[in-house]
Amino acid sequence: MIFIGVGSSVGQAESHFKKAEQYLARANVGLVKKSALLKNPPQGGVAQNEFTNAVWQIEFWETPWQKVNWVLLPKKRRLKLKAYQLLKILQSCENSCNRIREKKWDDRTLDLDLLMFHQLELNEAHLKIPHPLIPERNFVLLPWQELVDKNFEIPKFGKISSLINRLTRN
Repeated sequence: MIFIGVGSSVGQAESHFKKAEQYLARANVGLVKKSALLKNPPQGGVAQNEFTNAVWQIEFWETPWQKVNWVLLPKKRRLKLKAYQLLKILQSCENSCNRIREKKWDDRTLDLDLLMFHQLELNEAHLKIPHPLIPERNFVLLPWQELVDKNFEIPKFGKISSLINRLTRN
């Protein structure tokens, strides 16, 4: 299962999300399920605008030439390469919606975070899976729980219900 976090704080979030859906569909990324939208105050001390967030479950299909080229690679290596390929698609999609990356945590037209890519665990400079801030983000966990059952486990972090309980107690 693959999940992405979707967010926006500049312009019409729903319009940016619709454009993202269309862009991703053209890039062999299919939408399986999406959560309801959640409005949130800005976090991180830089952004000024309210955020709209959601979580989407997606599918990512390989094109025929990729299957031929990758078939001899070990499964974990193939998953890692596919995750990097998806990251590039997500960043390209953000750019197509005029995403500006001047300051970390700043307002943005579109933010697409790769939250989980099957059971893959990566801790590399340009890609960390599962996303390391998942346990701290109720604006990710609350919409995500709409898409999965209460026993759903996020690699490295455990049950989504436990993560939500920890956040709501603090």
